Amino acid sequence: MASFISKKKSELGEWTRLIVSLLLTAGIIFLVLKQPDLGSSLVLMAIWGGMMLASGIRFKQLLVLGTLAVMLLGAGWATLDPYQLARIQTFMNPELDPKGSGYNVLQAIVAVGSGGVSGKGLGNGSQSQLNFLPEKQTDFIFAVVTEELGLVGALLVIALYGALLYRIKRIGELAQDNFGYLASVGVFMMIFVQVLINVGMNMGLLPVTGLPAPFLSYGGSSLISLFMAMGLLLSIYQRKQGNADYRITLEKSRI
Repeated sequence: MASFISKKKSELGEWTRLIVSLLLTAGIIFLVLKQPDLGSSLVLMAIWGGMMLASGIRFKQLLVLGTLAVMLLGAGWATLDPYQLARIQTFMNPELDPKGSGYNVLQAIVAVGSGGVSGKGLGNGSQSQLNFLPEKQTDFIFAVVTEELGLVGALLVIALYGALLYRIKRIGELAQDNFGYLASVGVFMMIFVQVLINVGMNMGLLPVTGLPAPFLSYGGSSLISLFMAMGLLLSIYQRKQGNADYRITLEKSRI
């Protein structure tokens, strides 16, 4: 997407570029939804939205897209699977089915709340170690951290995510071309949305979607994709450094 936007920005009109990029992204999102994987499709939508905003979309276009998104959400409600509808209903009121669809959320909320300020200590979390908390190594790993390390540990994890996102933002600002900038925006949105949704669902603030906590949840494919994203960012930063060193060498040779 970064390559498409940077190459076609001068060739295509704003509306044409917007529509074509949406169609390209929609094909990937459709395949992910067919799995079905609603959480990952939301991340892909956020990546596209963030990159289009960064490429200079106008307010009128943003308003049209917002209206279209609301219409699509209304139409998509009828296509949701029963378990997805149950997750949304559980988000609104987890106690509707405390032993069924609401069980995961309620146990995560208990784990987060029982950690207090300093936590129960590593390996001493009752909800996680006694297996009351499901998927403790993946979806609800943040609840485990909060239960065992408390508010201090949770804030430390969030601070580390903040530092990572800040560095990604700086790499984007230092990029030598539009491609590097847009690619950095895409990686930023990918990680930011996953952190936001994962932390939110662990605290009962967002519906459960099954998204991992980046670099924290167990999972090979998630880790590989994140490492590839970090490698892309480092390559963008290295190009910036290489160009800077070249300019310094050139200036010295002229002196």
